[in-house]
Amino acid sequence: MINYADYDFYINEYHGSLSNSLFTSLIGKASREIDKYINREIKEAELDEFEKVKWVACELVDFLKVNNNIDNNYSSISIDGVSKTKRSNSEIKVNKLNIINGLPQELTRCL
Repeated sequence: MINYADYDFYINEYHGSLSNSLFTSLIGKASREIDKYINREIKEAELDEFEKVKWVACELVDFLKVNNNIDNNYSSISIDGVSKTKRSNSEIKVNKLNIINGLPQELTRCL
């Protein structure tokens, strides 16, 4: 299994803001998530052909960063006048599927 994006692409093309170590800790999980939705194995040499996969991988890394920080012990929290409401699992799933929909159709249409 390969990671579908590297830190160089994440910073220079996608213009992400995570540190190298945080990106590295999340890209494997993002790539495995993509594997669930594509209909064949993508070889590393084919990644330039499927650049959309790199973009989706980077979006998933940012998505995982945000959603891994959700504390399951609260429904809403307010600190210094700033409120944060926990998103439901179904809302998180819909948001993730919206990102997955960015994958090239030729990789997903047979699922």
